[in-house]
Amino acid sequence: MGLTKSSCYLIVGIICLLLTGGCQKYEDVPGQSDPRLARKYCNDPEAVNFNFDFPGTADNSVCYYPADVFAGNYTFVDSVYTSANKIAFTTPLTLTIQAQSHGKFDLSGLCGGSTVHFTVNRTLRATADSTILNGQALCRVQDTVSGYLIRKLGDSTRMQVILTVVSDTGATIHQGTAYKQ
Repeated sequence: MGLTKSSCYLIVGIICLLLTGGCQKYEDVPGQSDPRLARKYCNDPEAVNFNFDFPGTADNSVCYYPADVFAGNYTFVDSVYTSANKIAFTTPLTLTIQAQSHGKFDLSGLCGGSTVHFTVNRTLRATADSTILNGQALCRVQDTVSGYLIRKLGDSTRMQVILTVVSDTGATIHQGTAYKQ
């Protein structure tokens, strides 16, 4: 008692009908909105707050940049050390920082009308630009300054100052903490 060819076709056809008859067309269900997408975040890699509050909606109007973090007036007691690491003297100063671009600013107030140019990165470390050999001119033609300033992201009131001044009379290190006014 064997199955004929037409019986096999009939059985296969019935099985196919039973399998496809139970299927329903997929309907896409509307997704739920994610409340996190209502937040705005900075999408500029030069900004200090790049990708903070991601995921959300990219909006570069919420960005703030390294030079902007440093900008302002500071009170600073300049502690000057000799190359032998002995304190030579201290002097109170008022430092002024003006942003020139997202990553550059000028510092004045170290001596007379001198301005020191700095380049700052996203980690809030500003390095004195080298415009001549070993730094840039400071108070006199014989003086060059090099070094850096550091801000911590969570601390908006303090800035560490570590500068080296090389002159015809030797090298001195200027360091201390400047406080934002």
